[in-house]
Amino acid sequence: MLVLSRDGAWLSRLERLAHSGGWPFEARAALPAPGRTPPPERALAVLDRGLAGQAPAKAVSALRSLYPGIAIVLSFDVSEMDHDSVTAAVSCGADEVVGKSWTDDRLSAKLAVLRDRSLFSQTRLSADGALKAERRAHRVHVKARGRWKELVLDAGGFALLWRLLEREGVPVSRTELGDSLAAAAGRELEAGTVTRRLAALKKALSAWSGDIEVARGGLYRIVSARRRTR
Repeated sequence: MLVLSRDGAWLSRLERLAHSGGWPFEARAALPAPGRTPPPERALAVLDRGLAGQAPAKAVSALRSLYPGIAIVLSFDVSEMDHDSVTAAVSCGADEVVGKSWTDDRLSAKLAVLRDRSLFSQTRLSADGALKAERRAHRVHVKARGRWKELVLDAGGFALLWRLLEREGVPVSRTELGDSLAAAAGRELEAGTVTRRLAALKKALSAWSGDIEVARGGLYRIVSARRRTR
């Protein structure tokens, strides 16, 4: 467990819970800087909301880039844990939120579930086996000539692809895709953004033999080549 906080009491409490569960523990008073040393593999990071700054999405994104497979939890003081703050925190890319006022049992149970979940790769594979998306790492690969090639997608493009792959072959509404895109962006989107971003995603997937199809009524679906409709 990596804990990022300047709250001494909170650090001591999480260290005690980590040791009781037999988890490795590390505490830092600032966000780790990229590029200095290769980071060790991590399963769980607890980021203090007070340390995340005015734009927690940037802090979460920075952690995700350093530790692609990590589960990121935002911790809140009682005074901060109102509905709007929690909703915004989850929308910024964190996996979950926890309250510093929670009991040890509740806190330990929640962190254990998140830690265990992060140890398993969350992967979506297209029906033809040639397009792969890894949710934790936010990475996409296309298989061509028997070899995997990584595609670079931003958070919005990945969110659209993940939602489509979750229901391959099934039409997904523009509204639903817009919700996924807005959650990844952390803000409301202008009309037409989904259409433009889907066109960009389709272009980015040009090396894949499948396609993103447009159906009637503002619906979209992703299909492998062998399942594509004529």
